[in-house]
Amino acid sequence: MITVKEIAALIGVSPATVSLALNNKEGVSEETRRKIRKVAEEHQYALPQVRKNTLRGSIQFVKYAAHGMVVEENQGFIASIIDQIEIECRRCSYDLIMTGCNRDTAVETFQMVAAKPSDGVILLGSEMSEDLIRMIYQIHAPIIVIDNPMSYERVDSVVMANESIAYDAMQYLYQIGHRNIGYLHSSVRVANFEKRQIGYEVALEKLQLDQTLRIPLTPTLQGAYSDMKAYLQKDHAQKAIQSVSAFFADNDTIAIGAMKALQEFGCRIPDDISVIGVDDIPFSAINTPSLTTMRISRSSIGKLAVDTLLKRIAHPDSPNLHIQISGQLIERHSTKKLNSSPNS
Repeated sequence: MITVKEIAALIGVSPATVSLALNNKEGVSEETRRKIRKVAEEHQYALPQVRKNTLRGSIQFVKYAAHGMVVEENQGFIASIIDQIEIECRRCSYDLIMTGCNRDTAVETFQMVAAKPSDGVILLGSEMSEDLIRMIYQIHAPIIVIDNPMSYERVDSVVMANESIAYDAMQYLYQIGHRNIGYLHSSVRVANFEKRQIGYEVALEKLQLDQTLRIPLTPTLQGAYSDMKAYLQKDHAQKAIQSVSAFFADNDTIAIGAMKALQEFGCRIPDDISVIGVDDIPFSAINTPSLTTMRISRSSIGKLAVDTLLKRIAHPDSPNLHIQISGQLIERHSTKKLNSSPNS
């Protein structure tokens, strides 16, 4: 049988790292842990058995997708949050039970979640409407909602600071000289996009900018591209597009789809029009041109979701928390500083 030293030599890590990985201890990356366990299994190494009684309990994760245009289209963004939730649950010795549902199966799923014994529930509420939000109150276990502000609900939440993120994006465009800033907004309205619209409008008012071009687009790559292409075929489109020097988009998916249509229309980005998005999805960095965007820390959302839920489990009567994660400007090549730009 292969030894720990031999496994370490095969992979190129220390025996201590192998020992940590095989015993499910912290201090090893998930990729390295997988490699070590794979080599161990291939060489019939007797892996230590994880005792069920080492787990403190279980947490249910419910992924709700009404139409999937936000949740499914942004799989990379959502998957990063879920990965961090899994890491945090494992670190705190909680079993994570995954469940998915859509509008047709929501009632049945929520009843099942409510009936299943667990220590707490994490709900992905990106696409949840107000009528469905009411269903969470049938769940008596501690619950936290992510990616939905839940501003007026008696439940904990972790969400992006959507209003300030949109405002910061607009202020950045203003600082690099743009005064006529259009809005590429989602035609599918969810809570996050509603808040971003508020941030956009507050920026217009505070920066004393005129109301300008707003174009509703489907929040998928193909949908945003097709909708923008259809808009650009209208008689007044060229004049309308020439009236703006930049666009703020509700998210990166909309921004990238619209950019492709604008480029086919003959617009040079960023020479003719600058574009900024929100999320920093993986494709943003490799798009042509690469997309300037407001990055959201997925790991922070996942970590805070678990931390806040565990505090709720420990202190069920404490005041509800609505946590907002700020954005970080990632400046790439889809925005251009205008020559007339002031410093502020």
